[in-house]
Amino acid sequence: MYEEYAEHEIATYAGYIDGDELKECTSGGIATALSRKVLEDGGYVAGVSYSADFMKAQYEIIHDVKDLDKFKGSKYIEVEKGTVYKDVKRLLDDEKTVLFFGLPCMVAAMKAFLKKDYENLFTVELICHGPTSPEVHRQYIKCMEDKHKSKVIDFSVRKKWGGVWTPPYLYIEFANGQIFKKEFYSTEYGTAFSMMPCERCYNCRFRGNARVGDIMIGDFWGATEKDEFWNKCGVSAILVHTEKGETLLKSTEGIKLFETTFERIVSNNLNVIKVRTPHFNREKFERLFAEKGLFYAAKHSIGVKVRAKKVIIKLIPNCVKPFAKKLYRLAVRR
Repeated sequence: MYEEYAEHEIATYAGYIDGDELKECTSGGIATALSRKVLEDGGYVAGVSYSADFMKAQYEIIHDVKDLDKFKGSKYIEVEKGTVYKDVKRLLDDEKTVLFFGLPCMVAAMKAFLKKDYENLFTVELICHGPTSPEVHRQYIKCMEDKHKSKVIDFSVRKKWGGVWTPPYLYIEFANGQIFKKEFYSTEYGTAFSMMPCERCYNCRFRGNARVGDIMIGDFWGATEKDEFWNKCGVSAILVHTEKGETLLKSTEGIKLFETTFERIVSNNLNVIKVRTPHFNREKFERLFAEKGLFYAAKHSIGVKVRAKKVIIKLIPNCVKPFAKKLYRLAVRR
């Protein structure tokens, strides 16, 4: 199943950033480590940040390590690109080193825009599950601000609560000091992400051997306590496509790398080689979202079994949940 795609890689790793900063990153912190390396060498990093009011996600180019926190954390919505392609080209033509992060389609678009290879450009693709609509994000932020009667000053869809990698938490901090946190996939935002990705993601042309970046990174789903590379605070899957990417990765300090196989990574990250399968309730959700908004659509698109499961989870004390989840996984495997 995987052999026809494996030759695209020159190396495959599990890895994570070494130190307490790992708790602040989405998975293993490899993106942060690569960015710091390029910035400290005098280069530039193009990545995605939230706007000042947290109403949208947008591309930004930074040149100072102190700005690196803007890029930490996953953004699960379509991104406003602005003039990033033109700005990157200008830097490259001025012989500046640039590290560009993006979904595979964005990396491909960047390369198409440039029309030639640049030795001073490094590209990192993110394993993509399909971003959802920016309107989902906007409605969620607006509703939460109204509910808490305060502006959002920090937001994350992949907060590591207690520093632990899974489950991911949606986290909001408000100007009035209030904190909201909830397991991401139990929120209306998580429901939308599960059911309503961008339409073109169902026909993505940048899967399999069509990947064009120097490196691809994402969560190392399927990692367990039995693996030598296990870290409860997060592990990244790293697929190296080019010699240039391998050189950048190996010259980056402060990370731990463990050799692994393409099959091991992709078996729990099928989006690397396959397009996303539409959710069975996708059309209903999209219709209700267009007619009555995010919260109504999320409430009325979830099946009875899923609702019952959520109710049961709410009734389980937090101290018992980890044990209950282990029992559930064992039961499913059997």
